[in-house]
Amino acid sequence: MAKSKAEKAAEKALMTARVAVGEAEQAVKKLDKKTRREAEDLADRLAQAAKDAKKAVRRAKKTAVEARTSATSVAEHVAGPASSTGIPTFRELRDRAKARGIQGYSRMNKAQLLHALGEG
Repeated sequence: MAKSKAEKAAEKALMTARVAVGEAEQAVKKLDKKTRREAEDLADRLAQAAKDAKKAVRRAKKTAVEARTSATSVAEHVAGPASSTGIPTFRELRDRAKARGIQGYSRMNKAQLLHALGEG
């Protein structure tokens, strides 16, 4: 049984197609592996970014608490001594002098303001 040229050509084309299909399947497997690796890398980077974000939030909260504490202690320090001793602050004295219409109050120091207001 001799095969015709057309049958031989068809078999050759079929073999070539099978080889091409095999090569395509290998390429898809490689591509799938590469895609999976890229996806895993992205997942790892995303997890690291989430950790970094949580750290940043914790640091920001800690900084905010420290800032509030610091501001409170500064406010207590600034307001504390004048209030506890009963001596008015420079700003309070200036406001009183302005309210009473004392001339030159803006150029006076604390002692001069006390004297001008009759408190010193």
